[in-house]
Amino acid sequence: MDAGAGRLSRPLKRNRDGLYRDAYGVGGRLFQPMSPSFNLRNRRKGIDLKILGLQEPNHSLYTDLVNLADPVYLGLTMRIFNYDDVSLYLRVDGYAAGWTFTTTDLGAYGSGGSAYLNIDNFAYRARPGAALTEDLTIRLRGYTDAGYTNLKWTALRTVTMVFIKSDDGSWTQDFLNNFDDGTLQGWAVVKDWADGLGTTPSVAVQTDFKLSPPYSARAYYRMDSGMQWCHGIRMYKSFTIPDKNYVFAIMNIRGRQTHISGAGGYPKWYNFREVGVTIIHLGRPSDYLAQTYVPLEKWMRAVMPLTRNVTEEIRIAFCECQTGSGINDIYLWLDDFMIISKN
Repeated sequence: MDAGAGRLSRPLKRNRDGLYRDAYGVGGRLFQPMSPSFNLRNRRKGIDLKILGLQEPNHSLYTDLVNLADPVYLGLTMRIFNYDDVSLYLRVDGYAAGWTFTTTDLGAYGSGGSAYLNIDNFAYRARPGAALTEDLTIRLRGYTDAGYTNLKWTALRTVTMVFIKSDDGSWTQDFLNNFDDGTLQGWAVVKDWADGLGTTPSVAVQTDFKLSPPYSARAYYRMDSGMQWCHGIRMYKSFTIPDKNYVFAIMNIRGRQTHISGAGGYPKWYNFREVGVTIIHLGRPSDYLAQTYVPLEKWMRAVMPLTRNVTEEIRIAFCECQTGSGINDIYLWLDDFMIISKN
C-alpha cells in the first residue's frame, strides 16, 4: 500500500508451499503466519532471526485501522537460532520512526540452539489517521556475557507494516457477520482434529463479550482426558470470494482457558486458514509444557489476504494442550467478521 494514496502496491500471490509471498497482521495485536520448516543442514556461523513468515528477508503485516485501539500494539511470533560454536546471550528489540520497542533479554542459548518466541506488546505506536505503509527493523543481538556488554553478532529483519482503512471509500464491504440478528449467520464449529476425547464442541451467540452489541459468536469445548493430550476447536464458514485484485478477511477474536480439575491445560496457538492452508499462525508448536504461548482475555484482530474468485471455507482454530489427566475448557469468541475487496 502506498503511504500517500493508500493503494496496495501489487496483488498477492502464493508460492509453491501454499503460503502468500507476504506475511500478514493481526490488528491491534499484530501477528504473522507460519514459517516453512528450517533445515538444520543449512546452518552457518552467527545468529539468525526468522519472523514466522516466509524465508524472505522482507515481508508485510496487514491490519485495519477502523475501530482499532490507540495506541496500536505489535506482538511477534519468531524463531531464533544460535549457529555459533559457543553459547550466546540473545537480546531482541527493534527500531522505526514513531514506534517504541521493548528490549527483551532472552538468556543463554547453547551452540546450535533455537527457540520459538511469542512476544506480546513488543512495540507500539500512535494509531495512524489514514492508510499508511512503513518499515520496521527487528534486531537480534548475540553477546558472549550475561551482562550483555560484549556484542558478537547482530541479525536484522525488515517488516513492512501496512495499515488499511476499510472505511475510506476505496473498499467494498462484501460480507459482514456481526451476529447482531441473534443468529450464527452460517458459522459452525468442529474439533480441529478427531481425537475421540472430550465433549462435542458447540457454538452459540452470546452477550458476555462483544465488539458490537448485542451479540458475538462463542465456541466452547471441554477436554476430559486421562493423559497428556492436545486438542482444539475450529470455527468455519464457506464464502464466495470476490473476483478482485485485493481481498481481505478481517477477523476479531478472543480466547479463554478455564481449568476445571486435575492437570492444567495451556493454550498454544491460534490459526487462521483458507481451507487447509494456514495463513496466520499465532503462538508456538504444541507441547506438554505448563506454559501458555498466546494472549488470552482480550480482543485481537487478524487481517488475512484471500484468494480471489473461489468458494472456500474460512477457518479459525484454537489449540490447548493438557499436561496430564484432567478436565479443561476452552472458549473462542468471534465478532464483526468482514470480507473487503477492491481492484
